[in-house]
Amino acid sequence: MSRRGRLVFSLAATAAIAVALGTCVWRRHTQEQARIAAARDAAELAAIERSIASLIANARDAADLPGASAAFALPDGRVGTAVTGFADTASEVRITPDTRFLAGSVGKSFHAALAVALAREGVLDLDAPISRWLGREPWFARLPNARDLTLRHLLQHRSGLIDHLYSLEFIARELKLRMFEEDGALIAPEQLIEPALDRKPKFRAGTHFGYGDTNYVLAGIVIERATGRSPFDQIEERFLTRLGLSGIVPARSRRIPGLATGYQLPVNPFLLPPKMLDEQGRLPVHPMLESTAGGFASTPSDLVRWAKALFEGNALPADAAAEMTRNPVAAGDGRSYGLGLYRYETPLGRAWGHGGWFPGYRSELRYFPATKVAVALQLNRDFGVNSDALMIEIARRVRDGSQR
Repeated sequence: MSRRGRLVFSLAATAAIAVALGTCVWRRHTQEQARIAAARDAAELAAIERSIASLIANARDAADLPGASAAFALPDGRVGTAVTGFADTASEVRITPDTRFLAGSVGKSFHAALAVALAREGVLDLDAPISRWLGREPWFARLPNARDLTLRHLLQHRSGLIDHLYSLEFIARELKLRMFEEDGALIAPEQLIEPALDRKPKFRAGTHFGYGDTNYVLAGIVIERATGRSPFDQIEERFLTRLGLSGIVPARSRRIPGLATGYQLPVNPFLLPPKMLDEQGRLPVHPMLESTAGGFASTPSDLVRWAKALFEGNALPADAAAEMTRNPVAAGDGRSYGLGLYRYETPLGRAWGHGGWFPGYRSELRYFPATKVAVALQLNRDFGVNSDALMIEIARRVRDGSQR
């Protein structure tokens, strides 16, 4: 090799070494920056968790609650949890982030999302008369406003139907079933809505808002007739399994894995025991008594993941998700109702979500579109705490903690 060739080779080798060294230094710098960012994110998440844990512990002490579980999701998708108290006070089993609670009407958000997804695929039409699917049922003509009802009316509580849940007929049937017939048996959806038949409508379909579980039980019957499949099976496939929401399960049995014991007043409308799980971990009533007006047990952490997925385009396409919040109707209490979702005007800005009640259990879910923050709270007692105020303070601490 000539002197010039050796010089060129030497310069090339030196340049290659310099590039390699520079790449190595850059990679180490990048890794160090990533480590610092990860540590900062972890510290931020932990600080918010501690703040919320302190908040719900104080709320538990003030209201003498058995326990509480909260979760939040930050704009970037990170999820934090906070728990306090007991899943069972007698055995002193503590609540963990994996403890489930009956979510009550929070489940309406799943059933409405399923209906919207099926409508987008042409299986359903939200604005077609439900007589298309139910008109041949022998009881259909006995429904108030029968020929005028649409699926949208049902999903938005604008049907004019009564709420069967608080009818004497429903309570008498549930008590008879529980006390004198098969223990823990289930009332079929078609039987659940019987107390609403042959009634004078509360109002003409589509003209007012009147919240009631009957609307969603009837919507579930429509979905099952149109698809030939259980709405719960479809929700599991479309949403829960696909999104990895293993903490949320359809409440298909009186024995639900990981379920906290619920507590209620000794004297209550349904004459249920004050402790909602027996020694074998069974509920005194079949939880699917809610049918498609609810029907799920959940953890708060997967509820906030559901809210993020729903509002940020992972559960439904953006145009389908927007259908659930389009043209909400005034609920008469400062809130408005879309499809399976309430709109809340809060001190922290607008939020969407739903509350849930099942004897012995309370649940709350909120999503704040402006900040992309979701918060959830679940309690294993159904009275004696202002859950709305607690939710606002949880959301405030999430907002303040994530903006530091």
